[in-house]
Order: sequence, then structure tokens, then C-alpha cells
Amino acid sequence: MARSLLIILLTAYASLPVRGQDFPTYIRQHAVTFEKPDSLNKEVYKLLSGFRLIMIGEMHGTNEPVNFVSGLTDLFSNSGDSVQVGFEIPSDQMKDFEKYKTDSSIMQSHFFSKTSLDGRATVAWALAIAKIFHNPKARVFFYDMNGDYSADRDSIMYLNIKTEMEKRPGWRTITISGNIHNMLMPYKRQNKAGYYLYHDAGLNIKDKFCSLNHQYESGSMMNNIGNGLELREVGPFVSSYSKFGNDHYLLLFPANMTDPYNGIFFTRKVTAAELVTTN
Repeated sequence: MARSLLIILLTAYASLPVRGQDFPTYIRQHAVTFEKPDSLNKEVYKLLSGFRLIMIGEMHGTNEPVNFVSGLTDLFSNSGDSVQVGFEIPSDQMKDFEKYKTDSSIMQSHFFSKTSLDGRATVAWALAIAKIFHNPKARVFFYDMNGDYSADRDSIMYLNIKTEMEKRPGWRTITISGNIHNMLMPYKRQNKAGYYLYHDAGLNIKDKFCSLNHQYESGSMMNNIGNGLELREVGPFVSSYSKFGNDHYLLLFPANMTDPYNGIFFTRKVTAAELVTTN
């Protein structure tokens, strides 16, 4: 799960020069704005239409990233694309849903009915799964490691995502996870799922892979950064991202910029997500 230090380090990238151009100017020239995370426009489609895999990184216990995933799914499927969406959830904790395929079985599955430890088991995630499930051009899969987590967790997540992509090579794949797992660079000397997928010779998707991190100015979130699950106020974080005048936008970085991600999506506010089970 991501830490507060990670946000500070990633925000610092916003001050780096880009091909001799200051970063605020780059943002003004290349940002694609949209109304809200679950209501995306054709300009977003144009920017992302060349990618086969889009990984979305979040701070757990927030609404905006999974709403962005829902928005992307609608955008692609309404444009005629088939889309599969992967959630950072162990498949063995979603057996009720896999068996009954009903909205109620999502909430009844072990992942959502047990007390959340990290803020993933939210109403927002459950509603997104239901919405995608009812989309005739989309499907849902779950790719987190089954059983107790180990050092192999990211490599297993990578293999699970790869398997789903190989089953449906003509489909777009979107995933949502904590924003460490979709990093394209090693984190604390360990390769993450995003790194493995990016470098997989069989998939060969380096130029068709987009990894995005959620950036924001201020707000709240319900997650665990080492003190147990808690509601936290965050920000304000002042950066080139927040100084740009629009409240919602998508930005892809230039190829020569060194960053753990290919770009960011920005929302002025981040809001804490409601947990399905609170006791």
C-alpha cells in the first residue's frame, strides 16, 4: 500500500524540466480536461485509444480512482471496444459473486463482507464491479494473490493479469490497484506488477501500456498507512499539478521524463470512500 512519503516524492517530479520546457507550460499544453472522473470525453478517448493495458494507481479508501475506472470502461465500451477490468482483489474472496453473478452476491462475497484492513472494500469498488458486470461490452476479473501475502505477491498479480490479457488479446484491459503495484520502476529494490508487465517479452506491450497515478490537491481518505485503518485529511499539496487551473484532467508524460508512471490523472479533491463493512 502507498505511503505519504510516496506522494511527496512523486509530487516533486512536477518541478522537473521537460525537453527544455518548464513543467507548468507542458501541463498547460498537453493536459486533457474532463468534467468528472466518471464522465469522460472524446479527447480522453483520443489520448488513450492506442493503449491495450491501462493501469490505474490509487491511495486505497478513495472514490475518484475507481470512478475514473468506471468512466474509462464506459468511454471505451461506448466507442465499440470490448473491455475487461481487473480489481486488486483475491479471486477466492469473490466466490459468491463468481457463483451467483448478482449484485447482492458482490456485497456478500468474503472480500466485502469482512472488515476491511486497508480501505479497498468500499461501496465505490462494489458499485463499480456491479456497473461493469452489467455492461454487455465489459467483464470483471480479480487478480490479487490468493492466500497469505508473500514476497511473490506482485509477480503473481502480474501473471494473473497476463493470463487474462492472453485470453482476450483483442480486448482493452484496465486495472486498479494501490499505486505501488502499477509502478514501472522498482520500488524499494523490488519489481512490481506494472514493471513485470511492461517488460514482458511475450506480451510486447511497451508502446501499448499506460500506467497512471492519481494526483490531488487535498481532501480525505480511509486507509492504513501504518497506524491501522483510519480516516485521514490530506493536503493541501501545492505543486505544478494543483496550480493548473482545471479541477479534473489527464496528463501523459513525454518519453524522456523519468517517472514510475506514464502519467497522472488529477482531481482537485480526493474524497474518502465509504466502507461496505465497518465493524
